[in-house]
Amino acid sequence: MKAVIVEHRGDEGTFKDVPRPEPGEHEILVRVIAASVNPIDWKVRDRGEHTLPFVLGQDFAGVVSEPGARVSKYREGERIFGIARTHGAFAEYTVASEDDPEEPIAKIPDDVGDADAASLPTAGLTALAAIEWLRVEKGTTLLVVGATGGVGTFALQIARDRSARVIGVAGSTSEGLARELGADEFVAYDKEDLAAAIKAAHPGGVDAVLDLVSSGDAIKGMADLVHADGRIVSTIGSADVDWFAQRNIAAVNLVMAQTPQSSHAGLRTLLELLEQQRMRVIIVDERPLAEAAEALAESKRGSVNGKIVITVD
Repeated sequence: MKAVIVEHRGDEGTFKDVPRPEPGEHEILVRVIAASVNPIDWKVRDRGEHTLPFVLGQDFAGVVSEPGARVSKYREGERIFGIARTHGAFAEYTVASEDDPEEPIAKIPDDVGDADAASLPTAGLTALAAIEWLRVEKGTTLLVVGATGGVGTFALQIARDRSARVIGVAGSTSEGLARELGADEFVAYDKEDLAAAIKAAHPGGVDAVLDLVSSGDAIKGMADLVHADGRIVSTIGSADVDWFAQRNIAAVNLVMAQTPQSSHAGLRTLLELLEQQRMRVIIVDERPLAEAAEALAESKRGSVNGKIVITVD
C-alpha cells in the first residue's frame, strides 16, 4: 500500500510503498478515504520520540476492510472514523482498535461526509474537553486565543452552542471567520494590544481562557485578564499550574487522550452537533496523499484557519 512514512530522524515524510498492516483480534483494518492534519502530526515527527519507521497522521475516516476475529461492534463495509495514533492515518490502510479510549472510533452517519468526519477527532475532542474543563455554560465569558485554528474553530462553535460570551483572538484577517463561528468580540493580535483590549472591555476579568498558542511566558500574562477563581487551559503544555494556583486561578495542561472526552461518546457528541447543524467543519484545503508532507509544512507555518484534509484514492 501507499503511505507517508518517517524512516529516519529529520525526515519530513516520504510517500512510498509499504506492507499493509494486519489487524489483531480486537483491531480493525480500515481502508482510509480521508485523513486530516493536526499540529501534533508534525510535532511528533519533529520531536523524534516515535519508534522508526512510522506512518504519519492520526485522524481518519474510512471503511472497515477486515474486522479482527473478536471484533463485535463493527462489520466489513461500515464507514468509521476516529484516531489511529499507533498505526498512522496518512496511508491507504490503517489499523484501529475496537475499544481503546486513547484512540476512539465510531461509525459515520450517512449524512456526514468523509472529509468532515476525518476532521473531527483530535481537534474536535480537544475543543470539547477544554470547554468541559473550563465549565463553559450560559453566561460564561470565554477568551479563546488562537480562535481560528483547528481546535479554535470548534471551540468557538461549542461555546456559542452553550450560550457563552466568546472573545476570539486571532490575526486581523480572520475576524470575519471568528465572528461567523461564534465570537461576540474579537481582538486582532497583530493590530491591538491583547491585554489592554481585554482589560478595557472586561475590567473585572473574564471567567475562562482557552489558550491554544501561547508560550510559557506569554500565557502568564493571561493571569491579569482572569478574575480570581477563574480557569485557564493550555493545549500545548505551557501553563505553570502551581504559578497560577498561587494567584487563585485554576490551570491545566490539557492532554486530550487523557480526558473523558477521548471516547466513543465524545465522538458521538461531535457528530450530534454536526448533524443538528449546531457546528460545522471548516475545511480550508484538500491535498492528495502524496502531498501530505507539504500539508504538514503548511500547518507548521501556523497560517491555517480550520482544517487541511488528506484525500486517499
